[in-house]
Amino acid sequence: MKIRNALISDLRDIIQIYNASIPTRIATADTEPITIESRLDWFAKHNAESRPLWVLASEQGVIAWIGLTSFYGGRPAYNATAEVSIYIAPQHQGKGYGTMLVRRMIEYCPSLNVTTLLAMYFDHNDASRRMFEKLGFQQKGHLPEIAVLDGKKYGLVIAAYKIAE
Repeated sequence: MKIRNALISDLRDIIQIYNASIPTRIATADTEPITIESRLDWFAKHNAESRPLWVLASEQGVIAWIGLTSFYGGRPAYNATAEVSIYIAPQHQGKGYGTMLVRRMIEYCPSLNVTTLLAMYFDHNDASRRMFEKLGFQQKGHLPEIAVLDGKKYGLVIAAYKIAE
């Protein structure tokens, strides 16, 4: 397995992995599948120097991805803060790949001048909660009943990790 910067040719796999999470109603607030075209601008906002998008590739292809996005619309005062997103293909979940990818991103953050990582996840997403807590993320906020999925209300947890300087 290899962790590498995502290429535009990986976008189809990235979208496929993301779309697989939508029906579970656990990992994303999107309710309908997204398209490659709808994510071209999102993809272009990633760059290896400040907001990387990495894939975990195996012989079968891309099996997971992790990326950083700018916090609060990219306002300059928040440049040292980034939101981490991670998605793993369903058949590869529960194997430690998420923990490995987030650890690697944490290690890489000083070279990006990122001092705070934020993770945002549904309060009913136990797998994400366990992983981020295990890695040292601390819950800093909880927005109860902020999302409605299939008529049910769910909350959002905001967790932060302070990068050692």
